[in-house]
Amino acid sequence: MKLLAALDVKVLRDALRMSGQLGAIALVLACGIGLFLGMRTTMLALDRARADHYARARFADVFAPLVRAPEHVADRLRAIEGVQAVQTRIVADVVLDVPGMADAVTGRLLSLPDDGRPLVNDLHLRDGRLPAAGRGDEAVVLEAFATAHGLRLGDRLVALIDGKHSVLRVVGTALSPEFIYALGPGQVLPDDRRFGVLWLSRKALAHAFDFDGAFSDAVLRVDRHATLPEVLAQVDRVLEDWGGLGSYARADQLSESFLANELQQLGTFGTLVPTMFLIVAAFLLNVVIGRVVAGQREQIAALKAVGYRSTEIGLHYGKLVALVVAAGLGPGLALAAWLGSAMCGMYGAYYRFPELLWSMPQSELVRGAGIAVLAGALGAAGAIRGAIRLPPAEAMRPPAPAVYRATLLERFGLARLVSPATRMVLREIERRPGRAATSILGIAMTTALVVISTFAFGSIRLAMNVQFGLQQREDVTVVLGEPRALGALAELRQLPGVRRAEPFRTVAVRLRHGPRHDDVAITGIQDGATLQAVLDVDLREVTPRGDGIVLPRKLAQRLAVRVGDTVEVEVREGARRRRVVTVSRIAETFIGNSAYLGLEPLCRLLGETPSMNGAWLLVDDDALPALHARVKLTPRIAGIAERGHAIAAFRAMVDENLGTSLTINLGFALVMALGVLYNAARITLAERSRELASLRVLGFRRREVTAILLGEIAVLTIVAIPLGLLLGRLGAAGLMDSLDTEQLRLPFVIEPWTYALATLTVLAASAIAGFVAWRRLERIDVIEVLKSRD
Repeated sequence: MKLLAALDVKVLRDALRMSGQLGAIALVLACGIGLFLGMRTTMLALDRARADHYARARFADVFAPLVRAPEHVADRLRAIEGVQAVQTRIVADVVLDVPGMADAVTGRLLSLPDDGRPLVNDLHLRDGRLPAAGRGDEAVVLEAFATAHGLRLGDRLVALIDGKHSVLRVVGTALSPEFIYALGPGQVLPDDRRFGVLWLSRKALAHAFDFDGAFSDAVLRVDRHATLPEVLAQVDRVLEDWGGLGSYARADQLSESFLANELQQLGTFGTLVPTMFLIVAAFLLNVVIGRVVAGQREQIAALKAVGYRSTEIGLHYGKLVALVVAAGLGPGLALAAWLGSAMCGMYGAYYRFPELLWSMPQSELVRGAGIAVLAGALGAAGAIRGAIRLPPAEAMRPPAPAVYRATLLERFGLARLVSPATRMVLREIERRPGRAATSILGIAMTTALVVISTFAFGSIRLAMNVQFGLQQREDVTVVLGEPRALGALAELRQLPGVRRAEPFRTVAVRLRHGPRHDDVAITGIQDGATLQAVLDVDLREVTPRGDGIVLPRKLAQRLAVRVGDTVEVEVREGARRRRVVTVSRIAETFIGNSAYLGLEPLCRLLGETPSMNGAWLLVDDDALPALHARVKLTPRIAGIAERGHAIAAFRAMVDENLGTSLTINLGFALVMALGVLYNAARITLAERSRELASLRVLGFRRREVTAILLGEIAVLTIVAIPLGLLLGRLGAAGLMDSLDTEQLRLPFVIEPWTYALATLTVLAASAIAGFVAWRRLERIDVIEVLKSRD
């Protein structure tokens, strides 16, 4: 026990002597563990909140919008094998006039059963109560909308329902699993002031929209053993004669789609970025522990000679690694707690759950500790194995002298181009290529980390500039409650400040190509339209002309079609016509997944005269308030979206997150870079202190000796930065799949400032590490160093 205690004392002494180097490694390890556990526990908290909310609200597995069906059709839906529950309802979009809000607001009205709670998609009441049966003036309001407008119980707002103004009184606020991420028509990001959801009595909505004994939407819960595609097919067959618009699964529901994509992206980043830190920590441990073992050969020989077993020697160095792991694990857990809580707060502003609480499950603590131990074990295994296998007789001998040879530069006859100090630096790097490669890789990973964590801002910025600068050129989009003849465009042109109005027609369709199919919307654009452009990947206009259809790239990939191929278009409303059309162009769209066709060809496909269900308007800026005021009084308009509001919401999101994100990411990158460079400088100084002291005695100036020490750091940094920029670009390209979703696609672009930021971050870390090394060099006692044994 005394012998083991002596080794433990040696461990503590070694740790104190190398506290700076080991502390730097512990910080890198802490960042890796903190990022991994912080992101993972955030993902688990989101997933847990989603699962709890969905289970309590009995969230639907199938959604089936339609035009109109009598209530008895619901019995046929209930008879489908695997269906557990069916809830029919009335859904309609309207214009709202909210007190204190000058702009018209888009509202979505949904009916609630008059005889109890919904069987499917129940509400989570936050305040108040549900509307009383038959009371057409009572409404429950989505909590986010109520909060944004400061609405309280008893407050009133006006809805333009079927051409009539109805005063609604707020009797409750609620959350819904359908609107965890609430996006209104034409919105890219949630805007709680301009899109609201209201739940009213079924009887009241039926009376207002002439839907007595009928419904326009059905949501279904199915057995977990049911075959979902077969259920969807049977639902479509049942509703086909009643204007079914195509049923879809929960995975395709708008809110769930955004949430699932967010969880996928969080999982991808939460694996990639921490892995980079853990790899660097393992590399650093390998180098530092290897240096310790090499410097203590005689001590290892003496310990083995007096009776210590090889396993005890290995355990001794293992304890040194364990100290580093323990020192990194504590701060890592604290970082995980801070990061997880902060991220849950950030997500809570966009995704509305009844409860989103961060926690650190015991299993995740064990997982984090296990990963930390694994990183330490993998990093130090080689060095510890060398200490165990080192025979005592061989350990008593000093290591073989280093073999110096002419550098590659000298062998090519270019030695005269560089100074003697530079040649010394290059010889040292070539003498230890493995260590140099490790340092270069660590610095390169730091550079790549900055690129990977910041490139998306440039992609988002370009996507929004193209979307709102080149594609969407209108000021206002209005959506009509139902299709109308093109003559309705004249009424829209009479709205205040309208300088140009262009119609569009959207219709739900199913596109087929061979065995593949997809349910999307087709937007019909009038010939000569200038307020909406469809662009290809080179930003050239490919607005549909003739009878050809234009498909977005993502949709074309799913259907496996190219320009010149044909697809079958099956209309999901009206007479449900089918027609084969040719793919004329492939478009690059960043928002939504709509296909495009000329307005007249689309109306011919529908078997109707040219019609519209919306319009794009070019409006004088000064007239926008007057236009919104008129829209509040105009029947048949179901919704309105202003391009300027979308741009403002996007800019607010970027401005809010850019500074915080950059600060956190650069802080982590700086820790990684400092860990690598500081250890490289300390090891170089420890190994070459006698050599540098000798140079001072031989007459080298202090500045020249410093240049030799810092030159190695400079060379490693200069070589690593281009490699890191390349690795960052490759990593960013690999992450694009997780950012390329159904609703939002980003172009792959890395702006110059991203590369510049990554380079400056590494150079800053190099300067700090160099300064610390220089300060230590200044404190070296030349005489004492020369007295010591080599």
